[in-house]
Amino acid sequence: MIRILPFDDDRVVALHVDGKTTAEDLTPVLSTIEKKLAAHDRLRIYLELHDFGGLSADALLGDLKAAVKHWNRFEREAIVTDTAWAQKVASAAGRLVPGLDIRSFAFNERDAARSWIRDA
Repeated sequence: MIRILPFDDDRVVALHVDGKTTAEDLTPVLSTIEKKLAAHDRLRIYLELHDFGGLSADALLGDLKAAVKHWNRFEREAIVTDTAWAQKVASAAGRLVPGLDIRSFAFNERDAARSWIRDA
Protein backbone atom coordinates (compact mmCIF):
# COMPACT_ATOMS: atom_id res chain seq x y z
CA MET A 1 0.00 0.00 0.00
CA ILE A 2 1.19 3.50 -0.77
CA ARG A 3 -0.22 6.74 0.55
CA ILE A 4 0.58 10.40 0.12
CA LEU A 5 1.97 12.19 3.17
CA PRO A 6 1.60 15.89 3.90
CA PHE A 7 4.75 17.94 3.31
CA ASP A 8 5.45 21.65 3.83
CA ASP A 9 7.11 22.18 0.43
CA ASP A 10 4.91 21.91 -2.66
CA ARG A 11 7.83 20.69 -4.80
CA VAL A 12 8.00 17.51 -2.70
CA VAL A 13 5.86 14.43 -3.29
CA ALA A 14 5.95 12.65 0.08
CA LEU A 15 4.98 8.98 0.18
CA HIS A 16 4.64 6.18 2.72
CA VAL A 17 4.97 2.61 1.42
CA ASP A 18 4.03 -0.43 3.48
CA GLY A 19 3.33 -3.81 1.90
CA LYS A 20 2.55 -4.56 -1.74
CA THR A 21 1.70 -1.69 -4.08
CA THR A 22 -0.98 -2.08 -6.74
CA ALA A 23 -1.93 0.05 -9.75
CA GLU A 24 -4.93 1.25 -7.75
CA ASP A 25 -2.55 2.50 -5.04
CA LEU A 26 -0.48 4.37 -7.64
CA THR A 27 -3.39 6.24 -9.27
CA PRO A 28 -3.57 9.10 -6.73
CA VAL A 29 0.23 9.27 -6.56
CA LEU A 30 0.61 9.66 -10.33
CA SER A 31 -2.20 12.22 -10.35
CA THR A 32 -0.44 14.23 -7.62
CA ILE A 33 2.83 14.10 -9.55
CA GLU A 34 1.13 15.36 -12.72
CA LYS A 35 -0.49 18.26 -10.83
CA LYS A 36 2.77 19.24 -9.17
CA LEU A 37 4.68 19.02 -12.47
CA ALA A 38 2.18 21.49 -13.95
CA ALA A 39 3.23 23.97 -11.25
CA HIS A 40 6.97 23.21 -10.95
CA ASP A 41 9.75 22.47 -13.42
CA ARG A 42 11.30 19.84 -11.16
CA LEU A 43 10.07 17.80 -8.22
CA ARG A 44 11.56 15.98 -5.27
CA ILE A 45 10.45 12.66 -3.78
CA TYR A 46 10.41 11.88 -0.06
CA LEU A 47 9.74 8.17 0.47
CA GLU A 48 9.24 6.36 3.77
CA LEU A 49 9.71 2.69 2.95
CA HIS A 50 8.57 0.34 5.69
CA ASP A 51 7.78 -3.25 4.75
CA PHE A 52 7.99 -3.15 0.95
CA GLY A 53 6.07 -6.08 -0.48
CA GLY A 54 6.82 -5.34 -4.13
CA LEU A 55 4.76 -4.02 -7.01
CA SER A 56 1.99 -5.84 -8.79
CA ALA A 57 2.59 -6.24 -12.54
CA ASP A 58 0.11 -3.50 -13.43
CA ALA A 59 1.64 -1.15 -10.84
CA LEU A 60 5.11 -1.82 -12.20
CA LEU A 61 3.95 -0.99 -15.72
CA GLY A 62 2.31 2.25 -14.58
CA ASP A 63 5.36 3.21 -12.55
CA LEU A 64 7.72 2.56 -15.47
CA LYS A 65 5.57 4.60 -17.87
CA ALA A 66 5.60 7.57 -15.48
CA ALA A 67 9.33 7.21 -14.84
CA VAL A 68 10.17 7.21 -18.54
CA LYS A 69 7.86 10.13 -19.26
CA HIS A 70 9.22 12.39 -16.50
CA TRP A 71 12.67 10.98 -15.64
CA ASN A 72 14.42 14.34 -16.10
CA ARG A 73 11.94 16.33 -14.00
CA PHE A 74 12.99 14.87 -10.66
CA GLU A 75 16.02 16.36 -8.96
CA ARG A 76 16.20 14.63 -5.57
CA GLU A 77 14.87 11.60 -3.77
CA ALA A 78 15.18 10.87 -0.07
CA ILE A 79 14.46 7.27 0.86
CA VAL A 80 13.86 6.65 4.55
CA THR A 81 14.22 2.97 5.42
CA ASP A 82 15.93 0.64 7.83
CA THR A 83 16.08 -2.09 5.17
CA ALA A 84 19.67 -2.68 4.05
CA TRP A 85 18.79 -3.89 0.54
CA ALA A 86 16.67 -0.78 -0.12
CA GLN A 87 19.54 1.46 0.99
CA LYS A 88 21.84 -0.34 -1.47
CA VAL A 89 19.31 -0.04 -4.29
CA ALA A 90 18.98 3.70 -3.58
CA SER A 91 22.73 4.12 -3.74
CA ALA A 92 22.97 2.25 -7.05
CA ALA A 93 20.00 4.08 -8.57
CA GLY A 94 21.56 7.42 -7.68
CA ARG A 95 24.54 6.54 -9.85
CA LEU A 96 22.41 5.30 -12.77
CA VAL A 97 19.99 8.21 -13.21
CA PRO A 98 21.70 11.37 -14.47
CA GLY A 99 20.68 14.56 -12.71
CA LEU A 100 18.90 12.78 -9.84
CA ASP A 101 20.47 12.91 -6.39
CA ILE A 102 19.19 9.95 -4.34
CA ARG A 103 20.12 9.47 -0.71
CA SER A 104 18.95 6.97 1.87
CA PHE A 105 18.37 7.65 5.54
CA ALA A 106 17.49 5.41 8.48
CA PHE A 107 14.19 6.04 10.25
CA ASN A 108 16.00 7.64 13.17
CA GLU A 109 17.33 10.18 10.60
CA ARG A 110 13.87 11.11 9.30
CA ASP A 111 14.23 14.77 10.30
CA ALA A 112 17.55 15.00 8.45
CA ALA A 113 15.93 13.43 5.37
CA ARG A 114 13.06 15.93 5.46
CA SER A 115 15.51 18.83 5.81
CA TRP A 116 17.73 17.55 3.00
CA ILE A 117 14.87 17.06 0.54
CA ARG A 118 13.41 20.48 1.34
CA ASP A 119 16.41 22.74 1.80
CA ALA A 120 19.05 21.75 -0.68
